[in-house]
Amino acid sequence: MAINRTHLILMTILSKKNAMSAGTAISTEEIRQYCAIGKSSTTLHRAFCFLCSEDYIKQGVKDGKFFTYYITNKGIEKLG
Repeated sequence: MAINRTHLILMTILSKKNAMSAGTAISTEEIRQYCAIGKSSTTLHRAFCFLCSEDYIKQGVKDGKFFTYYITNKGIEKLG
């Protein structure tokens, strides 16, 4: 699977919100609030899984019932 627009939008949000480490990671709910692309929760979950598997983002700690994510150096380079 290749990077698509949804992936780029999610990585851009993480970058703009300075989510660069586990301590500054933001939750999926926060990302969803910033993300006005009209995608379902399932689509976003698949996007997060893909980006994690490709090491563009990493999972941080849980924030209540939501996972948090932050962008990696590889993800920042991809946004380049």
